[in-house]
Formats: sequence, C-alpha cells, structure tokens
Amino acid sequence: MKKWMIASLSLLIFASGCANKPSEVINDETLEAQSKAAGKAREYLTYKIDQEKKSVNRGLITQTVNNRSDMDEIETGLMSQSIKHFPPDKVNYQEGQYLTGIKDWIKRKSSSNKTGLNPELEIKDGMGWEDQVKLEKDNPAYLAYIHEQNYVDSDGKIQGISLGLAMNSVDYIRVQDSQKLMHFDEKEISSKEMAAYGKKAAETIVKRIRKNSKLKDVPIMISLYKLQPTNSVVPGNYFTTAFIDGNDNSIKKWSDLDEEYYYFPSDKGEEKNRDLAKNLLNLEDEVSKYFSHQDIKLVGKALYSGDSINKLVIEVNTGMVKEAELIGFSQVFGTEIVDYFPNIPVYVYVKTPKGVKATMVKEVDQEPFVDIQ
Repeated sequence: MKKWMIASLSLLIFASGCANKPSEVINDETLEAQSKAAGKAREYLTYKIDQEKKSVNRGLITQTVNNRSDMDEIETGLMSQSIKHFPPDKVNYQEGQYLTGIKDWIKRKSSSNKTGLNPELEIKDGMGWEDQVKLEKDNPAYLAYIHEQNYVDSDGKIQGISLGLAMNSVDYIRVQDSQKLMHFDEKEISSKEMAAYGKKAAETIVKRIRKNSKLKDVPIMISLYKLQPTNSVVPGNYFTTAFIDGNDNSIKKWSDLDEEYYYFPSDKGEEKNRDLAKNLLNLEDEVSKYFSHQDIKLVGKALYSGDSINKLVIEVNTGMVKEAELIGFSQVFGTEIVDYFPNIPVYVYVKTPKGVKATMVKEVDQEPFVDIQ
C-alpha cells in the first residue's frame, strides 16, 4: 500500500492494488474491495477496526437485500447509532462473530426450520399457484436481514452488540406452478405492520442472545431499518431503536428516529433544500471545468433528521480509470467539498466503468480522507 500526503490539500490518500471488477457485479472480491475502503474511512473517523476477523455471516446481505445503497446504510447507519452507547475512545469495532444462526432466522418458520422469524406458510397438497400467491400476500416476509456489529475492548473481549433488523417495505413474491413456470407478485407492507413485526422479532432475538453464555450480560442495541423498494434511488433508514442493558433480558422501551433520505437532483430534494440542490449543481459544473475531457455527473443523497442534515452522500459517475487521474480528481474534489459543504459530513463514492475506485470522507472540521483502490 502506498501513501501520499498532498500538502496543499492536506489529503491523506491510500492506494490499494485491488483487482478491477465490474460495477454491477456484487461478488466476494467486489465486496472485499469496497469494504476495505469503507473500513479505512470508518477507522479514520471513529472506531479502531479489527480487519482480520470477518463476519460469520459475510456475504449474506447480498442474498437478501437488493438495493446497494441499503447495504451501505444498514452498516454505516448502525455504526453511527452505536457511538452513543459504545464510545470509540473506549471500545474497538469488530464484524459480527456470535450470531451464527442468522441465515435460518431470516427464513420463514417451518417444520424443518423452527428458528425462522418470518411467518409460517401452510401450503396444502394440490394448492394452485394462485392460492399460494394469495397465501404469501396475506403472510408476507417482514424480516429480510439481521446485521450484527461487535464492540470489543483492547483485549478483544466483547463489550457490546449492535443489531440492525432490515425490514421489507415490499415483499417480492415468486411462486412456481406445476409446469415449472414462475409467477411474480408483490405485497406492500405498511410502516405500522413493519414496526410491530420487527419489535416482536427483536424480543425473540434478545432472548436467544441471552441464552449464549458469552453474551448473557452484554449490552445490546437493536434498531429497525426500513428497506426501500428494489428500484429506489435512495437508501432506507433506521426508524426506531432500543437499548438493552447488560442486566436486562428484555426490551423496556423503543425510541423512534426521525430520519429520511432526500435525492438530488429531484423535485422533492429541491423542495426540501433549494440551497443544497443548487450547491450540488454548481459543484458539478466547477469540477467539470478541471476535467473537461470527462463526462462527470453527481448524484446526492442527503440524510435528514427533521430539518438537520446528518450526512450527505455523493456518487460521482465518471469514465476515469487511471490511478493518476483519480488522484488528481481527488485533489480537486476534496478541496471543493470543503468549500461547498464546510458544516456537513460528506461521503463520496467515485464510480467508474470498473467499479467504485475512490472513496472520500469529510467530517465537520476535518480534512478529507481519501482511499484510491
């Protein structure tokens, strides 16, 4: 790994020799490259991270969550909430090591899977596909994924667990008929239904965790996350959270979160914050002047809590692929985001024909951190 300190910009740039992967293919190598960049940014900003221990459920999220933006937000959003309960100056971050049964937990309950947390289906012999579709619509799969994060002391001893329960806002139904033909339908799930089922599942999960002798007195934070539909351009959000002290075996109270993503450019985004919409357009024009040979497009996703911006995610779409070009672009873009958004945390992902090749993170009152892959 090479390091540069760009004195004029105070940018710390890491370049790693990851293999080039197509942007649309989410495989283990692509996940590895993206998680390394995200991990370095997180370590720079918050927790020290054990890069050696990988999640016991690694890769499961790609099988159950369809939206790439949701995948990122489930992890980073949960970490942001965890800071309140597990301070970075006291504990380190570690990928989930304890909940080995999650793959079965997020399936439907059945005679062969007693631990399933989604509704059981009573499919009778000879039932036609139309009736099966209706049965699934009447009993949708609410829980899509469970994300585990561990917080440990300097000796690696567990000090806290954070869990994100990703809840479906739409259940996509697939039923095969007797001729092996697939039939598709979908069921929208209301926020009320989603919250009620998620809280019920969370209670069951807490009881299961407490049965583990290693976790019987470990504090737990659980948050429910609303997944967006597959074609959504913005990620979902965590909407309620609970903290279980090490002495408790059940959830005492849920606290609702007032968070929502807005997409720029869009009418809804411009209505929410006209100045932010204008700044993003001006930023695109400004950067394009330096790289007139490239077609550069910006997409902004702003996470709001009420009227306050928690963070701004910018996706930069460009044809750049050479490392030298990406370094030059990072120098310019890093300076511009400091000027345009001095009081907003900004996360930048530079997408090229060969995938995400650069990640930038700028916290309030900090110089940008840049990772070149």
